[in-house]
Amino acid sequence: MKYSVKKLCCAAMFTAVSLILFVVESGFPPIVPIPGVKIGLAYLPIMLVLFIKGSWDAFDGILILTARVLLSALITGNPTALLFSVSGAILAAAVMCLIRRLITDSSAVLFAGPLAAAAHNIGQIAAAALIYGAGVWTFIPILLLSGFLSGLFGGIIIFLLIRKPIKPITAVKNI
Repeated sequence: MKYSVKKLCCAAMFTAVSLILFVVESGFPPIVPIPGVKIGLAYLPIMLVLFIKGSWDAFDGILILTARVLLSALITGNPTALLFSVSGAILAAAVMCLIRRLITDSSAVLFAGPLAAAAHNIGQIAAAALIYGAGVWTFIPILLLSGFLSGLFGGIIIFLLIRKPIKPITAVKNI
């Protein structure tokens, strides 16, 4: 796939913003004393790329997500976190791409946010179960609830951005 210099720079910018949001969110104190409960800010740029349409397609979103996951693993230096991130990201990306394909209007992101967050949590728990044992599945109800709420929050933010786009969003859409 060929990328123009502008689109490549925008993809790098989306990756950087996602990575910065990941680092910022990592600095927040835990909301609840259960590992894995987060707001999911790092997914906002990825959801924007996946649902902005225009010249952006699913491959672009997956590429940006992959770069962010790998770079965040380098920053944290934690190979276990990489396993959790990759397993969650694969499922979340699959759900977002499926919803993007099935629902063609801007409301798709309202479904994609919560369902992708829930899929991300399922992927993380599955990876954790390989390392720590099946007992980690007891966290799934809380993770699904928190994932649903945080995904809905993210979905609403992206919906508002693509529904009535501001000038920078419109400029990026058709690069």
